[in-house]
Order: sequence, then structure tokens, then C-alpha cells
Amino acid sequence: MPPGSLVPRDWLLEQLSGASPLPSESPALVDLTIGDLARLFGKRPSTVRAWVERGDFPGAYKLHGKEWRVPASAVEAFQDRQRGRAKSEPRLSAWRSVKPADQKAAEVRKRPQAGHDAVPTR
Repeated sequence: MPPGSLVPRDWLLEQLSGASPLPSESPALVDLTIGDLARLFGKRPSTVRAWVERGDFPGAYKLHGKEWRVPASAVEAFQDRQRGRAKSEPRLSAWRSVKPADQKAAEVRKRPQAGHDAVPTR
């Protein structure tokens, strides 16, 4: 697992190296519900439901036409996209390159306004 994932890597490796076999109802093998995802991401179920309905979790399906289920692989893909988006967003210091509002206003005042251009004389 990559660093920064929601499950601590060291804990997972310790669990996998144990002598006892995994239980048959392993959480990693069961598709997640809206409530599971809400707890996982610390969001309200309505927010997670909107993500699922928007298509942010590929492979999500409705069980019996009612309850959403999301495969673990879709959750990983969602997290990977979120991490990638965070890296591509501009850094906090980027605001310094933007001109202050009063400096922009001064530049606008210097520009001639439409219809008020100086008329050349002959």
C-alpha cells in the first residue's frame, strides 16, 4: 500500500504475516455500503451518495435496486484520483503572484475607456 493510505501499512503487513488465516467475511472482500464510506471518509451519507451517483466510484451498483454497494477497488481508485488532484492543485504561495485589488484598479483607471479615446487631430 502506498504511504498515506487510510489503513496503516505496518499494521496491514503485521496482519498479513500472522499465522491465522483470514476470516471468510473479510472486510476487504466485501463491497462497502454508503454508511461504510461515510465513516471511512468522515462525511455525511448524503455526500457520499452524491459521489456514488455522480459516478466517482466505478463499478458501484445497487443491491436489489435499493442500496448502493461499492467495490474496494473503486474506493482505492477514488483515493488515488484524490491524491493526484491534490498534487496538481496550485500551492498556497501561488496567491502571492496575483496582483492586489487596488493595484488592478489603478491599472484599469490608466486605460482609456471605450468611447472616450482621444481623437487624433490633423
